[in-house]
Amino acid sequence: MALPALLGQVHSHLEEVRNDPSKSLNDKLLEHVDRQVTETIEESWRDTLLNQLSNLLPTLQQDPTPVTNLINVLALPATYDFTRVLTIQPPVDFTAGFTSSLPSINLAVLSLLEKATYRKSDIDIVAGKADVVAALVKLWLCTPDTAVAGRAHDVIVGLLLANEGEHTMSDSGIMDEGLIWRRILRDRDIYGSIFSICSLNTAGQEGPLSKREKTVSQARLLDMLLKIDSSPVRTSQIPEIEQQFGVNNGGLLHFAAIHMVEYQDDVLMHMTLIEFYANYLGTSHTYALHFLRSNGLHDRALAYYLEPEKQDSLDLTYLYGSSAKYLSTYCSTFPQDLLSSPLAGHILSRVTQAVENTSSIQWAQGKIPKHDLRVLVSLPRVMLIPRTQASSPLFLIPVKPANPDAFAALAHILHGSHGGKPEERAAARALYFLEMENISTFWGRVVAAADTVALKESALSALSLIGAVITAKWSPLPDTEPSGSTPFRLPSEGELASKCNAASLPKSGIEAIMSQPALGIVVPYLMRPPESFGNLVSGGRGDVESAVYQIAAAKHDVLTLLHMKLKAWVGTRAEGQEMVAAVERRVMQGAMGGTGEVGGRVGTMEL
Repeated sequence: MALPALLGQVHSHLEEVRNDPSKSLNDKLLEHVDRQVTETIEESWRDTLLNQLSNLLPTLQQDPTPVTNLINVLALPATYDFTRVLTIQPPVDFTAGFTSSLPSINLAVLSLLEKATYRKSDIDIVAGKADVVAALVKLWLCTPDTAVAGRAHDVIVGLLLANEGEHTMSDSGIMDEGLIWRRILRDRDIYGSIFSICSLNTAGQEGPLSKREKTVSQARLLDMLLKIDSSPVRTSQIPEIEQQFGVNNGGLLHFAAIHMVEYQDDVLMHMTLIEFYANYLGTSHTYALHFLRSNGLHDRALAYYLEPEKQDSLDLTYLYGSSAKYLSTYCSTFPQDLLSSPLAGHILSRVTQAVENTSSIQWAQGKIPKHDLRVLVSLPRVMLIPRTQASSPLFLIPVKPANPDAFAALAHILHGSHGGKPEERAAARALYFLEMENISTFWGRVVAAADTVALKESALSALSLIGAVITAKWSPLPDTEPSGSTPFRLPSEGELASKCNAASLPKSGIEAIMSQPALGIVVPYLMRPPESFGNLVSGGRGDVESAVYQIAAAKHDVLTLLHMKLKAWVGTRAEGQEMVAAVERRVMQGAMGGTGEVGGRVGTMEL
């Protein structure tokens, strides 16, 4: 159907429905005006249809979803900006749209208001409409529809972030951002409504919200604060309102993080709160650590992991993992602060104890200390280097029995990409050779796991470990032993070589793979073709065939990495070209091709 004819039919049908509200909407006809078609509609037709839809919507006596969907499609193009939205007749009633109980209407009006985020002058227009902003905030916090709440969240965050950076000093000496910030944080009704809606002390006073519904509002506020963290939410805005809700020196952040949640009586909200602390810490702002530490929240979040014996057993069931996540975030985000903290030794002991107490049977059955493993891999690698008369929790991570999480942890630690800092890369290199010295059968066990089709996840994870070492980002160790009395330090190059009974050690991951013992174990395995389906099953293929192919494809990917790194390492040296050519030939044969002869021959080559 030609576009003009289609638009004419839509126009006539909408007029019929408006004149006869009992007439049903032709959903299929409206759906013909899709996203692709709307790009080619002339502006006059677009305006006509939007005005018609705006007229129809308030009188519609049936499900408005087809109408609101069409509004969204017609207003989709970027050229249809907020200024054009304001010309729709009758005017869009944003407040009525936000207070509607119908999610489709909420979403349609939100999509129209969102267009204001593209231009500062339009944001200022929105900021001047106090009733619209108030209804938007209430919709975000109170709607039972998660899709609507998520879209309202996005619109508010978009308005605030687009209006950020216009720093001005208010009459009371408070640093402000743009107009929309001032509307939300300096308007007594709107600012007060956020506190009132989210506080459990006002249950029954702010509409029909129950305690459970208020906890949903609390979670939404915490989520938004991570996106808009800045001076205005950290500092007091309207002290009289803040003090009513327990905040004597601070703003919205202090209310939400310290006073809003009654965590002693609600373990699930306490878990949400600790997750918020972890995510806030993960923003890497030094203010976040200062805020959490100075208000006692840092120690409280850590206590469930570091002092489990002092906690209620039920609380611990829910909060141990959240506490471990917080600790993991702290370790990876502020490693220098951790290394200078008296807690560092205690954390290392707790991790070591948890991994040490996990039996081989538990590793084999997948009953692993996953939270403790998460903390372990987040520690600065220098903490894992064994000290005098002390081992390392790294050596307690087993390579047999095969466990995908164990291989993933080893891959992360030995790869050395954590933060990209030279000392981390140097520590990863030291840990690799100490691991080889401590577990002489390391590569044999990893390759055995990678070759076990029956344990697909472990096989794939073992291959990822091989790839992590091939591509390892290592840095050299210092030439001399560092001075000072710090309990955590890197060994010198000579000290590490002496511990490994070697004159010198490989400098990179590819060099380590092309040296014994990996050269005689890992390289032949990668060059060897996979087992055929027939060798693995008698009759039927199904899941086994799928596993064989997935493992073969992953193995070929690692072989390709080996070729790439090997080619760069050998460079133009004549003595390495035969090896590069052999690996390249196997790569060209694909995942399921090749012969085992080449693998055995390459495994005995020396540069």
